[in-house]
Amino acid sequence: MTNKRQQRLFIVTMMVLALLFTAEWKTAYASSNIKTLLTSWFEGKQQESIQALEEEILTEKEAQMAILKEEIAVSLNQANKELANFTSIEAEKSKEELKSYTENLIQSILIDEEGQQEQFMNELGKIMEEAYLKIEQAREDALHQTE
Repeated sequence: MTNKRQQRLFIVTMMVLALLFTAEWKTAYASSNIKTLLTSWFEGKQQESIQALEEEILTEKEAQMAILKEEIAVSLNQANKELANFTSIEAEKSKEELKSYTENLIQSILIDEEGQQEQFMNELGKIMEEAYLKIEQAREDALHQTE
């Protein structure tokens, strides 16, 4: 009987050991499975976070570019207006100075012969007209360069 008892004890002991080994193996497997699951979850969240960050940065970049374009357009428009005003004023000043100089020149020259005086006036008129055209052309060139 002791032999049967020892056999039973041995079998029960083996079964308990097998049960403990199986339980331990399931725990180890579950632990590694949880580790894999958590790693996968964290990697997924990391990708989501990176993608959300990239989208936010792109949205903000587009918004800032739109603001920058508006500001540049306003600045260029203001600069064009100032340049147009400046060139108009300077062109008028130049015309007035040229006219004044021409009148002074005419008054300072005493020509006895009427034919020479008329020829001088015609030549002076051509020079004045050419000067006006050059001043206007310079003003137009300055205005078109800024556009």
